[in-house]
Amino acid sequence: MDISRFMNHHVDILRSIQEMRKHSQAGVAEHATEIAQAIMKLHSKVSLHLSAENRVMYPEIYALQDPEISNIAQGFQDEMDGLSKAFEAFCRRWRQARALAADPEGFRKDANTVIKALHYRIQRENTAFYPRLASAG
Repeated sequence: MDISRFMNHHVDILRSIQEMRKHSQAGVAEHATEIAQAIMKLHSKVSLHLSAENRVMYPEIYALQDPEISNIAQGFQDEMDGLSKAFEAFCRRWRQARALAADPEGFRKDANTVIKALHYRIQRENTAFYPRLASAG
């Protein structure tokens, strides 16, 4: 299965996370506008990626009719449901510069939870899931 498109999405998402971190480390209140823009860019990239996975990748996986891969895929899909909801809430809460400037510590706390979970998820896909898909079908 060709997963290069999805791997490229991960690279773009991780770059956006790094951009957001760079601005945050320079000061949340001082760089609130840049952080808000980075959050919206990240949101767009994650949304595109999830949509492509759900429309293309997962149907192809299930069409393979390989029980082992299907079970792994279902586990990843189920797990992403909760993370996706948390990520959406994070983006809604912090998409405006004034919210960031008003509560830098709240943003840091949320980012350390949600963005860290997203980063971890991408790393797991890259190391445990995508290599298995690349060798399938």
